[in-house]
Amino acid sequence: MGKMTPAAKVTYFAALLIGLSIGAIWGFRATSVRIGRNGQFIYAAAPLVLDDFSYVQYRHADTQHGIAALQTYAAFLEEMENQSRNKSQKYELASAYTRLALLEDDAHHPDQSGAYMTKAWSWYTAAGGQAHSEAELKASRKALDERMDR
Repeated sequence: MGKMTPAAKVTYFAALLIGLSIGAIWGFRATSVRIGRNGQFIYAAAPLVLDDFSYVQYRHADTQHGIAALQTYAAFLEEMENQSRNKSQKYELASAYTRLALLEDDAHHPDQSGAYMTKAWSWYTAAGGQAHSEAELKASRKALDERMDR
């Protein structure tokens, strides 16, 4: 290989600077988009993680811990519902409150169970669900939960 002329050196150096600049800008933009998407993913994933946790507590922990986990999940969903209306959140709230009512039934607290079922029915109908009795909602939730455990 021979020596490079000064004009070739300047041309290659300019191409190097332009390439690095374009690469840096493109990389910054691509990374910014990924970071933005991850933020949205975390916002979407948080309810799923809390749902899983509350379900495990509901099915396998003692009544007190199951109730605490479901109350936390319901409060979180209600806060999300205040931020953005979402039909699936309403169904999830109805489910959480129905599970709370079932736990209160098991603990022989009919008044508290009734209060939770009032909330469950309210969220269920707000989501567009058909009018079912409290007993039907409880039986349906129980059956679905038993199928999920299989």
